[in-house]
Amino acid sequence: MPVNNKKPVTFRPFKTPRYAYDKLRICRRCGRYTALSEDRCGQCGRAALTAVEQNAVTLAGRKMHTRLLFILLLTLGAVYFGQSLQQMALCGAGGIVLAGLLFLTQRKVRQNENLYALNALLGRSIDSIRDGLEINRQEAVSVLRENDVLAYEKLREISILLRGDRVARQRIALLHGFQLRKDMQLELEQLLLKDFEPLLAEYIGEIAKVRPELIKDRTLRYVKTYEVQILQMDKGAAILAAVAAAAVRLKRYVLLYSSMIGRYIQELPKDRFLRLSKMIASSPYEAWNGLDLKVSEVREAKYRWDPDF
Repeated sequence: MPVNNKKPVTFRPFKTPRYAYDKLRICRRCGRYTALSEDRCGQCGRAALTAVEQNAVTLAGRKMHTRLLFILLLTLGAVYFGQSLQQMALCGAGGIVLAGLLFLTQRKVRQNENLYALNALLGRSIDSIRDGLEINRQEAVSVLRENDVLAYEKLREISILLRGDRVARQRIALLHGFQLRKDMQLELEQLLLKDFEPLLAEYIGEIAKVRPELIKDRTLRYVKTYEVQILQMDKGAAILAAVAAAAVRLKRYVLLYSSMIGRYIQELPKDRFLRLSKMIASSPYEAWNGLDLKVSEVREAKYRWDPDF
């Protein structure tokens, strides 16, 4: 698709959560799970959605309160069946002390109790969570024709929890129709697939131009693995040259992917080639795998009279 036909879009701000489960919410009414930022449950329509972690905290609290209540009931029973006033007093005092110790102990281990409750909740709800996320994915796809930006934003939210090539391919297909800008919240490594995908290769080429800092190890390995297939694409050489230019950002990448960079060294922009040239000049004893010789040849052929060199 020509760049001119791509759609200018603006994405809503999106913050990647510290933990994947932070995106997960559960309906207190019907128990359905969702990863979408919706106000009401999509199944029962109630405004009863709560964060799964908060739900686990509530469950842990109830369990702890049940223990205390059990101790208090035992205490009352012991007092009731006491055979003398002294025995009743001792039973009551002992029960109160035991309840107090339990209360203090539970306060100290509350965080561990919360984590245990969260692990238990997620563990026994794995099938329900999977079903809820699949419903979320279907909801995102259902609005694709009417609002492709909203569909992408929904898939972006779901992808925090629902991993795999299917969601990644759907996101890549949508991104292919958007104009990419430097100021956009863009991702790359989260979208890498197991096999070759031309749309992904095109996306990588665009990212290399607008957000080269997103080109990292996993992307470079992907490009190196499918270099032959990319070369067979229209503008495949331009994609590879853009990726090579992005790799010049870090010396580590240049050393690891020196052969690939060397194959596209003629197409590097002047500023990238100048950076590469200075990088090699500052470390002449590194194992550049012949890249240093190629840099010398290109510098002599293209930039012999350039004062920047």
